[in-house]
Amino acid sequence: MASSRTLSNDEVSALIDGLNNGSIDAGTGIEEKEYKPFKFGGEDVGLLGDFYTLRLINERFGRQLRNVLLPMLRFLPRITTLPPEIQKFDFYSAGLDTFLSLNTARVDELKSTILMTVPPKLISILVNTFFGGRGDSAITRPTEFTPTEERIIQIVVDGSLRVLEEAWSEILPVNFHHSSSETNPSFTTFVDGQEMVVRNSFIVQLPFSDPATIDILYPLQALKAIAPLMRSKIQRVGERDINWERRLQNALLDLPLSFCPRIAEPIVTMTDLLNVKPGVVIEIPAFETVSVYVEGQSLFKGAVGERDGKMAVRIIK
Repeated sequence: MASSRTLSNDEVSALIDGLNNGSIDAGTGIEEKEYKPFKFGGEDVGLLGDFYTLRLINERFGRQLRNVLLPMLRFLPRITTLPPEIQKFDFYSAGLDTFLSLNTARVDELKSTILMTVPPKLISILVNTFFGGRGDSAITRPTEFTPTEERIIQIVVDGSLRVLEEAWSEILPVNFHHSSSETNPSFTTFVDGQEMVVRNSFIVQLPFSDPATIDILYPLQALKAIAPLMRSKIQRVGERDINWERRLQNALLDLPLSFCPRIAEPIVTMTDLLNVKPGVVIEIPAFETVSVYVEGQSLFKGAVGERDGKMAVRIIK
């Protein structure tokens, strides 16, 4: 506790003289501390946690993406989902080939757009297998897609966007609308080069060719707008499935349960118990009410009686 003692006149005079002649350092009276500069609008990725929710969405998308490729490949490919990765868009663009399929889609619910890239090697394989080939063909043209390849790209992109909507549906109902397609990363209008994006990669493994990677990019700022959902470990329940609820109810109603009225609880001494042998009669006190146990839990009270010539218990409460 601070002292309430006040300075005397002589002490005040000595303090003033010391301040005037410099023998006492006045100082500032404020403790000096180091402060870390804060940039408004900075890329604080800590708000998104470990992208637990986004990883669940990617796993769902990866499983359903096989069904999109199945009609063209004629077999279910193996798709590996990589963890989300945060990087600058310039850094990501620098590693892209000068020729590939880049597709942007508008997401009104996130007030943003996403970017989906499909390598030309995978597109050539899809065209080849669709027309009965083994899928080991090379890229048809290194600078542009043929009309057939463009149609395959449209099928893959549209199907992937619908699958992505389903993967997001239990987290946040969203709609993806295909906006534009490009073949050169330099002409893609997605985000500024210095902006951060979240890269989600899906590796399509094929038995007769090298793996091909499909990427989906989200702007980091778009996901920060729903940061609580991105780091939540508990997922929001979507629309009610009436058929599933009915099946669950029927399954529960068919569960077998033990229904056991406890008629009496006789008490015997250890001496009487040791003398028990065939023919010995143990008296049972009569109860007006008996406890009825269901799976070992006392739930009802009943009265012992008779019905149709059989011993019965009537539930009274």
